[in-house]
Amino acid sequence: MKITKWIRKHQLLSFFAITFLLIYGVMFSYITLNPGQPIQRWSLVWFFSIFSPSISALIVAWIIGGIPEIKHLLSGFARWKVGFFWYFAAAFLILGPLAITVIYQALGNPGPGILPGETTGSLLGAIIFSLFSGPIAEELGWRGFALPRLQSKYNALISSLILGVIWTFWHLPFFYTTGATQMSIPFPVYLVLVVAVTFYLTWLYNNTRGSLIITFLGHASFNLTGFLTGVLRLMPAMLFYMISGPLLALVVIAIVFIFGPKHFSKKQEAVVPLQATILRHAQPTASDGRVR
Repeated sequence: MKITKWIRKHQLLSFFAITFLLIYGVMFSYITLNPGQPIQRWSLVWFFSIFSPSISALIVAWIIGGIPEIKHLLSGFARWKVGFFWYFAAAFLILGPLAITVIYQALGNPGPGILPGETTGSLLGAIIFSLFSGPIAEELGWRGFALPRLQSKYNALISSLILGVIWTFWHLPFFYTTGATQMSIPFPVYLVLVVAVTFYLTWLYNNTRGSLIITFLGHASFNLTGFLTGVLRLMPAMLFYMISGPLLALVVIAIVFIFGPKHFSKKQEAVVPLQATILRHAQPTASDGRVR
């Protein structure tokens, strides 16, 4: 069929098109039909919206290569033995902001405290929901599918900038969704934050030969920062973003300066996942997922 040939030829464009058609079509249809009503967690509307990057990646992978291509796409989740440093680097996206709130309070500035009515069960449920509605739902698409294909055409710097902007605008419907976290953050601030995090996740991805476990942890850590000011309320949200945002930008600038804009990595090019098929021809991976 002509459409499948077109998709095979334009894999990235097809992925982005299907992703945006899913989330914009589903969410704006819901918002139009149910004005002022929050999207119910775990509903079909929630599923098709949040999981649109992964759904799109699986659809395009199936069209271009069937089951083998899907297995290749999922292989990033098997790369978990990449060294303690990269687990720490992924967790830094929550450990760093947490340190900011601890210092803030140590200087004699107590926060307003946890939201009334919150329990251990509700907090645990919110954390689990956050993991599903962000990293689990998205990483297969953004980092597993899109990033290596972008890096087959551009360097890591340009690829991250493109993906960061696209990822930000993918979130745009949430700014019009009652109850969504994005409603409390000015869009320009959100754009800078998401682009900066995209740079950081590219650095993690390229230095772990495409480990989606590590980018999942990095994405999850970033999402959990919302609990520090939104639920635990350890310090005022706007002050938190004014401090943590520039600090994250400095970290990203250091990454680009130290590791270089080409790959964000000092590793040999053969082990940096620059193109869609690189993991098939690079050095073998042990059956336990260890990077050799």
